[in-house]
This record gives sequence, C-alpha cells and structure tokens, in this order.
Amino acid sequence: MGAELHAYTARLRTDPRYEPCLPEDARTVEGVVVAGYHAAFAAPPRPAIAVAVFGGLDLARSGPAAVMALVRVEHASQVITVNDDGSSRIHWETNTFGQLSTGISWYLAPAELASDGRRVIADGRWAAGGRQAVLPHSVTVFVPGAPPVVDVHDHDPRTGRRWVPA
Repeated sequence: MGAELHAYTARLRTDPRYEPCLPEDARTVEGVVVAGYHAAFAAPPRPAIAVAVFGGLDLARSGPAAVMALVRVEHASQVITVNDDGSSRIHWETNTFGQLSTGISWYLAPAELASDGRRVIADGRWAAGGRQAVLPHSVTVFVPGAPPVVDVHDHDPRTGRRWVPA
C-alpha cells in the first residue's frame, strides 16, 4: 500500500453496542481505504451513485484493502400540501414521523470501480454490520463536519454476509 493510502486508511473496530452479539470472526481488526465522499439528501444513496474521490489518491495501488466511501445523509420527508384551489406546494420537513430517521447520519459504504473508471456506491443493500471505523485526520479535513467514528455499512441483511471487494 502506498504512503498516500495510509493517510486515508480507517481502522475498524467492533461497535461496543454489538460486541456481545457478534461472532469471533467479525471482531478482527482491519483497515479500509476511504476513497471519497458522497452527500445525499432525504434518503441514502442508491447503488452506482458516483463518489467524489479525494484528490491525490491513487486507488490502483490499494492492493487487497477494501475501498469504501464516506456517506452523509440529511434525512427529510417530502410533504405535499394541496391548496383549496387545487394547486400544491412541496416542501421538506425533518422529524415528520416518529419512526423515520431524522437529522444527519454518517457511515462508510462499499465503493467499487464502475466500467467507466469512476468509484461508485457498490451494488446491493448495505446495513450496519456491527463495526465502526475510526476516520483518519486527512478524511475529516476533506469532509468538514464528519465525526471521528462512523458505522460501517458492509453487511447484506438478505444473505447475512459481509461485503467482499471484487
């Protein structure tokens, strides 16, 4: 792994909330390369959405390390108000329904190489897998407001398996 990749390597750790529930193989400490950033509004991004790769990062030399993207989601609900005259107005509200996510959430999502050479969010549905990433300083400098520790969404709830880079 090149020297510049170490500046973007996040160390993984077991999420203390899930430690008693996880099997031993999920507790291994490893690192992932944080390739870039994606900001989403209202809902998490869909697969194949482009990631803004951090400048000066040569991902061709990442070797076997998993490549992930830092994702920021500002949760909101679309509210359509219909007026008496039949016209309507659309606006966004936070905390409209008590069961939905509110505020801003941060997490790492798998990033894969698309056919056109861009990094994109990996295909699939990804959920938190009981691990957290401690972000390196260089990532938090590139992405103002990013917390130092984020959840890692690398677990496929349909199969129960972790994401494995191709």
